[in-house]
Amino acid sequence: MYKISSELLYVFAILLLGFGVNLMSIADCGMSMIVCPAYIISQKYNHLTYGQAEYLVAGFLFVIFCIVLRKFRLAYLSSFITGFLYATTADILKFILPIFQVTISSLVIRMICFFLGMMISALAVAMFYETYFYPQIYDFFCKVLSKKYKISLKLFKTCFDCTFLMISLFMSLILFNDFVGIGLGTIIMAICNGALIQFFRTKVLSHFIYIPRFKKLSYYLNNA
Repeated sequence: MYKISSELLYVFAILLLGFGVNLMSIADCGMSMIVCPAYIISQKYNHLTYGQAEYLVAGFLFVIFCIVLRKFRLAYLSSFITGFLYATTADILKFILPIFQVTISSLVIRMICFFLGMMISALAVAMFYETYFYPQIYDFFCKVLSKKYKISLKLFKTCFDCTFLMISLFMSLILFNDFVGIGLGTIIMAICNGALIQFFRTKVLSHFIYIPRFKKLSYYLNNA
């Protein structure tokens, strides 16, 4: 077993997720169903970056989460902070890395970018689950409610993803009368994402021991 700082894992997860989402964006094979609503909004309203649109979607889902759970705790806001950091990181990476500012015409390269982005994003989400920090609201929603209602996380995550896929389809047709940000890749992710996350948790991340450096913060978030 290998030891790694929980805080370092959290930072890696944020960086990897921002990188993976941008890879899928330039692949233009369809975005993740979770990413789609914010992506569609950013494409419709050009004055909003993807990250800024993500703040809006995540904030709305956070309110829904508190309503469904019928309670609010200050610690829950850390999931929104995670989403803020991820969305900001995605915007920064897109701005500073030239690879994310080009249009790729080769179908083979686009497919490679998509599958790499999908794998990296799934690994990043799996990493969030292994830290004491709350994952972004989408994954925190699945983690908490699947536990509350005693449903397999893999099953709950897949159903959640498919629900977001339907929402994305509706938004795209209403705002553009066309499929924007939605493609074959979106369908693939809706079906496979939950299984991929579970694979990385059980087959890869299970070989590590995660040591919190901020023990009081870890205790607070784990017992909130």
